[in-house]
This record gives sequence, structure tokens and C-alpha cells, in this order.
Amino acid sequence: MKKMTKIKIRLYILFIIFLYSPPLQAGEWQDAVTAVEKNALQHTADARQTGKRIAQERAALQTQLSQLESETAKAGEMFREMEQALDASMKKEEELRSEIEKQQGENRALADKLRPIAEETVQMFRSSLTLSSDRQEKLLPFTDPDRFPAMTDIRDFADLLFAEMKNNGQISIGPGGFSDQSGHEKQGDILRVGSIAAYFHYGDSAGFLHKDEKMQKLSQIPGNPPRRVRTAIADYFSGKSVSLPLDLSGGMLAAQTGRNSGMGEWLASGGILVWPILAAGLIALLLSLERLWTLGRIPLHTDRIMEKISGFLSGNEREKGKEICAGYPRIPTCNVLRNILHRAGKSRELMENAMEEAILGELPRLERFLSTLSVLAALAPLMGLLGTVTGMIHTFQGISVFGTGDPRMMSGGISEALITTQLGLALAIPLSIIHHFFDRRVEKIVGDMEEKGTALITLLLKG
Repeated sequence: MKKMTKIKIRLYILFIIFLYSPPLQAGEWQDAVTAVEKNALQHTADARQTGKRIAQERAALQTQLSQLESETAKAGEMFREMEQALDASMKKEEELRSEIEKQQGENRALADKLRPIAEETVQMFRSSLTLSSDRQEKLLPFTDPDRFPAMTDIRDFADLLFAEMKNNGQISIGPGGFSDQSGHEKQGDILRVGSIAAYFHYGDSAGFLHKDEKMQKLSQIPGNPPRRVRTAIADYFSGKSVSLPLDLSGGMLAAQTGRNSGMGEWLASGGILVWPILAAGLIALLLSLERLWTLGRIPLHTDRIMEKISGFLSGNEREKGKEICAGYPRIPTCNVLRNILHRAGKSRELMENAMEEAILGELPRLERFLSTLSVLAALAPLMGLLGTVTGMIHTFQGISVFGTGDPRMMSGGISEALITTQLGLALAIPLSIIHHFFDRRVEKIVGDMEEKGTALITLLLKG
């Protein structure tokens, strides 16, 4: 095989020489062949050496390839293990994420329940008479809507609650500062009854204090408490008394009782229609007193007078009966009886006509001013309603000009509407009762006149 290769190489070389070499002589040709054979042998040796190196490198590469295949198999196995671990981690991540979302939902629900309670408690703390401003800084996490309170914040919150409970059970007195009604700073003795009430004593003045939520300091409640209240507070500060007026409404009752608005100011806030209502009330009062004086002196039953007249008539002494009736001119029944006695001996019809005539003559005196009281009782609520309409007109006029931003701009019209209605009803209700009372009394007097007159007519006809 190697011999055939050498022959092929020689023929190939000769063919190349033949094609590209110029014509040579015989000796030159032999030298050229020899040189070519040497070169061919050299190239063959080089090729054999190159083949050995290639074989060695191939073996090395084969070894490396085996190692790489082994490493690749190991890497694939590791990759599959890592892939399985990744799948497990992703599954665990989904579970944890679901758990986190569940916990976040519970936290949000807890925050929704806790924050309103905390806000109410914070508001209570802000108006507390015992909680200082530096301690109120611990409440800031509960007022931030974007922050959920941490456990330390909740512990501080609980500490504040316990401290407030402790302070609520203590009564302390000592010097301190507060703002008076004019806004000036004053120094005096301050008494704190827990977080329920606070009092001050400054010179000759004493009164109630409350917590100004904006300024976060004690200030005097506007108004002037009654003298007995101020005296009781001053006596407690001086040690003369152990009792103290207590305001459990947080200062609202003290502010209400300390207002200096009198009856005149209250009536003036009702508008111009208050005065016609008051005038109607004054007229109704005078008429009621007159009716009470007049009708109150008229007896409802005249049985004793009737018995005396019957006794005289049985003895045929009509003139004495007339004298008895004439002795009671203010009693309508006596006037009716006297008028019947003047018709004694006449027919029943004439005596009955005389009775009716006498009754009709007495009715104007009995029913005087009753119709006027009835009109005033009906007119009072109508004037109150007119004041209501007028006040509401003023209110809507104020709204059209100033809007609804300031409620004080509407208070005047609303006060006018409510006060006139209140006065109108306050006048109409008792007037209706009084008119009914007088009307019933007149009915009873008329009934007594009819009863005694009919009895007298019957008695005269029998005699």
C-alpha cells in the first residue's frame, strides 16, 4: 500500500515537472528526479509526523470530549434538580403570596375597625383636661391614614389609656396658666377634677375652664356663671366648702348657663312681629282677669235663694220674693226670677216669654269679651306663622347673598321664625283653655237660670 503511494507521488511529481519545467538534458533530469524524491520523502516524513500529532491531539480531544460529555450530563442533572427546586420555590412563593394577601386583607380589615376607634380616642385625648401636648405626639401614628400603627405605637396608645384612666381618678389643684375670655394669658389657681371638669380662681373671679383643641391649652368658658356658682367655686378654693358644682357635659352646660342673654335680647331676636303677639297677649290677660272677676262672683247654684222664694210663695207673699231677688242684682238667676214674678198670674206662655227675655238680657253681660278671647286665641298662632314665613324669607335672602358657608348668617332669620312661632303657640294654647273655661261657666249659669225659672213658673201655676 505504501509502495503504491510512493509510485503515485513520483508520477504526480514527474507530471508537474513535465508540465511546468522547460526541456532538460538527461543528467539534469536525473538530478531533478533525485531532488524531487528527496523532497517527497521529506514531505512524507513531515506528513507522518503531522499525522502522529493529529492522532495525539485527536486522542486528547476525545478525552476532553468525554470529560465534557460527562460534565454536560452532570450539568443537565443539576439543571433538572435546580428546575425542580425552582418549581417548588415558585409554588412556595405562590402559597406565601396568597398567605401574605390574606394577612394584608386581615390587616386592612383590622385597620378599618381600629382606625375609627383610634380617631375617636384621639379626639377624646385632644379635649382631655389632663393629657399634655408632648404626650399627644404619641397619637400621631393613629392620625396618619397612610400608616398602619406598629406594635410599639399600640403599646404607647395603651400606656396613654392607662395614664388617662389614672388621671381621671385624681383631683389636683395648683397654680397654672389659662386664657381668659379676651384671649389674654392669666396666672391663677387651677383645679382639675380628672378629665371631667376644670376650674380657675383668679383674684375675685372664678369660673369654669375647658380645653381649647386648636390651641391645646386651657381657656375660660365664655359667659358669666350665676353668682351662687362662682361663690361655691371660690369657697372650695379657699377651703370654706367641700362641695363643688360639677359640670358633666364637658363645659356645654356651663357655657349655656353662663350666657347673659336676657328676656329683652331673646324677644328682640324674634323680629317685629313679636310685639303684636305680646300686645295680643296683654289684651287677652286683661280681658281674662275681667271675666274671672265678673263670672267668678256669680254662683253656679242658687238653690238656697230658690228655697226662700218658694217659702214666701207658699205663704202667698210674692212681694217678699221680689225683694229677695232685688237684693241680688249681680246674680243673673235672681234677675230672671224677679222678671217672672212680675208676670205672676199670667199664662204659662207669658211667663216663659218673660223668662226667655230675662235670659237674653243677661247673656250679653255673661258673654262679654268671650268672642274677643276666641279671636285672639285664633289670631296668635296666625301671627306666629306670619313671623315664621318672614323669618324664613330673611334666611333665604341671606343664603342667596352669602351662601351657606357661614351658619351665623342664617341664625337671625331662623331665630325670628322659631321665636314668633313659639310665642304664638304659647299664647294660643292657654287662651283656648281659658276661653273654654269661661264658656262652660256661662253655660252652667244659663242652665241654672233656665232650671230655676222653669221651677218658678211651675210653682206659680200650681199656686
